[in-house]
Amino acid sequence: MKLARLMIFVPDLEQARAFYSGILGFPVSAEGDDHLVFGHEGAKLVAFTCERAGSIGDYSSESRAVFVFGVPSLEAAMKRLEAQGVEFLHDAPAEGPLGRYAAFVDPFGIVHELQEWPD
Repeated sequence: MKLARLMIFVPDLEQARAFYSGILGFPVSAEGDDHLVFGHEGAKLVAFTCERAGSIGDYSSESRAVFVFGVPSLEAAMKRLEAQGVEFLHDAPAEGPLGRYAAFVDPFGIVHELQEWPD
């Protein structure tokens, strides 16, 4: 078994395109009336339409899936994304058992993380 794709549900595909492609930099590789497929070095990221956005909730205390995106410099990535209006849950990188990270939220309340990851 291998991870084939990552999937999210969003209420607005154009807003998803603007965020995941325009801000995060994943190119749209396919699309249909109800979905967008974003290119990625590993598994594809697929966004399907849904009725409403979610909520951040109690991020690290509730069951959820979190995509972790590796970046060579956490501070540089945070600065670039914050300049584009991305909301982070931490003012500064946090330290966890898997390394330094910073959680951020997409326009729909989906929490993801950046983690410093050497190229």
